[in-house]
Amino acid sequence: MSTITCRFVYGERLFGDVYAVDIKVLSGKFPHSIGTIKQIKSQNHALPVPIHYAETCKDKGEYRLLFNTSTAKEVNCLQLVEDLQNRLIELEALDYSFFELQSNARKVLFLMDELAIFESLAIIHFLLFKKIEIYLYVKTEQKQEEMMSYVQNLLPNCIKFISTYSYQELLPILDEQLIGTRLFISGTWPMISEIKKIAYTAGFTDEEIQYKGIGRKHENVFCVKCYRLNRKQNEYEIACEHCNTTLDVSTHFSRRLDAYLGYIKLV
Repeated sequence: MSTITCRFVYGERLFGDVYAVDIKVLSGKFPHSIGTIKQIKSQNHALPVPIHYAETCKDKGEYRLLFNTSTAKEVNCLQLVEDLQNRLIELEALDYSFFELQSNARKVLFLMDELAIFESLAIIHFLLFKKIEIYLYVKTEQKQEEMMSYVQNLLPNCIKFISTYSYQELLPILDEQLIGTRLFISGTWPMISEIKKIAYTAGFTDEEIQYKGIGRKHENVFCVKCYRLNRKQNEYEIACEHCNTTLDVSTHFSRRLDAYLGYIKLV
């Protein structure tokens, strides 16, 4: 956990329940160019909502905070943004980052679910500041029209809305990408798993694919005795749901099986 003290520069409502605050670092250091903030405090104010940050100018210590207040309706965010002006702000940033821009990346292709737009917004802002080419494919039912309108204005002519990430629709898109293209997938874990399989077929490697899931991730364990999949319940040992064999859960993950290998436990 990193503690950063900063000064408010500018704040605004972007759309719906999503707000942006630009800040300048006075002391401390963000652990990454993009990441998550556990807590933001200013005097007696605290904001208990999801907050992401994106570096806007590293040399000047300038960052943008993005937060979604839909889960904290009791918070008057417009008033909070006004209260933050001319005050010192203390942040606690998590050490984990959900995106890293590789030095040889020329373009980032986003494949996402409409519900994951906010989760990817910090990355989009960061890449725009870095002048990296961006293109979005969004699976949507047009339920979040204000959010979609904001992203379209942010990235005009760079968004395509699709109804499904099927093999037939997605493979031709990935096949035509040039060297230097990176993928960022954001959505449910089953969606991420399916898109990764198609991306591997198109020749993308694990190093070229990043992702951030929403919801609970269900992992599988492959039984080497009966060759069937089990739901992973803990890190070390499970009983096969099909043949009742006690399995040691290995750290080896099979991309082909989309599962960890479970070896017969020796007594």
